Amino acid sequence: MSEKQCKRAGIYIAPSAYGWPVDREEALASCKSFVRKSPSLGLTRIYCDEQVSVIRTPEQNGRRKPLGVTGNDAWQRLLRDTETSAIEAVVIYAARTVAPSISGLKTILLEYFLPFGIRFIDVEAGFDLETGDLDVYLKARTREFRSTLYGKKATE
Repeated sequence: MSEKQCKRAGIYIAPSAYGWPVDREEALASCKSFVRKSPSLGLTRIYCDEQVSVIRTPEQNGRRKPLGVTGNDAWQRLLRDTETSAIEAVVIYAARTVAPSISGLKTILLEYFLPFGIRFIDVEAGFDLETGDLDVYLKARTREFRSTLYGKKATE
């Protein structure tokens, strides 16, 4: 595949929003290695958030609001870059670094990445939106998320 046909990839690195911690240096090395080995990707940018915090937004009219995140400015820049097609593929180390809950991850995948043809790759899970089964991926991430409530690592 020629260089012009490579998708412009952005790597996103951040600490865990939930669950087990992520060594950011190891995560970055794993993501870079994945991109180098993939002939259909070309590394364009690396986005790093140093500290990400999960926040619970206040209830309104008795309705529970979704969890939110602060400190994810690099993630927001990456999303803006996908809107302008500066980034066509998003490579993350683990789902727990992107969203505070699985419903947040599911929403971005189903309502944004998938319809607009943005390739999404989770290196730790070995998942690529272009070729993988999204339902199986989301079920596994849901088990992982729920297992953090009980303090033991999920098995896939």
